[in-house]
Amino acid sequence: MPHRSGRSARFPAAVVGVVLLTAGAAGCSDGRSGGTASPGTSGANRVAAAAWPAPVPKTGLAQGLVLPLEAYMETYPETVTIGTAIDKLTERCMARYGFSLTLPPRGTLPPPNYDDSNMARRYGITEPDKAAKFGYTLGDEGEDGTGGPQLMLTDAARTVLTGRTGSAPSAPKAPSYQGKALPDGGCKAEAARKVGADRVDPTLASRLDAASLDKSQADAGVQQVVTAWSACMKSRGYTIDTPLNAPRLAPYVHGRPVGPKAIQVATADIACKKQTGLVKTWFGVESAIQRQQVEQNQLALQEQRDTVTAAVKAATSVTG
Repeated sequence: MPHRSGRSARFPAAVVGVVLLTAGAAGCSDGRSGGTASPGTSGANRVAAAAWPAPVPKTGLAQGLVLPLEAYMETYPETVTIGTAIDKLTERCMARYGFSLTLPPRGTLPPPNYDDSNMARRYGITEPDKAAKFGYTLGDEGEDGTGGPQLMLTDAARTVLTGRTGSAPSAPKAPSYQGKALPDGGCKAEAARKVGADRVDPTLASRLDAASLDKSQADAGVQQVVTAWSACMKSRGYTIDTPLNAPRLAPYVHGRPVGPKAIQVATADIACKKQTGLVKTWFGVESAIQRQQVEQNQLALQEQRDTVTAAVKAATSVTG
């Protein structure tokens, strides 16, 4: 299966460069033809945006391809905008209870994909230049944003942040801190509510997107072109059934340089995709499936899209 970004996490447990101090511990719709920056990107976000993934693949066999469901997906710039606003509001809320919380700027560790379709790698690798340099790895593309040390909190700060008496999600709710009422769910939940992020469920379009990929693999036309691709690979000395399994031919060991074998396999993979027309054939089949999905789920998808748009608008009023 293709790499997915998992953008639904608004306030990750692992964040980079967090500084948390207690003040007196005892007492206290983005157009895909445009740029990648979202209305709320500013400062460090705007600088980092230059390295963000493109809305549409600019090179390779998937160049210019956009699936129907992508119109309803939450994009990476939107995720950054909403997350930045939540962070700012969380910091302000924590300050009301005597805590100084500084969260790092969003968007500095971007994923390689603009949204959960991951078109550039949806049917396996598609960019010859990158394959010739990086094989099946991401090379110097973006990170997935999950790295970094854990957010270090005192027990008191965690209570204010989460509105609970312990670190476990099942911990009892804390109604107040030092006699001052806490928001339901703590500062983190209050911040999400203020921008409407608590109403955003970005999973519908992504679930349908995953289902369409699975369904497309059973299509006769896709099976035919995959078989042709596999035969092409066989003629080049590689036995593999589908492009989604091709990286198994040259497993990557983290921390080691990409070897010549991986480069050779990846280069052959893309050459066989080009020879057989695999990407455009598969894309055509899946586009038809997704158009049907959109028709069957139009109302729910549009509600999801409108909710994300409203959250971005509210977030932009916070971030400026």
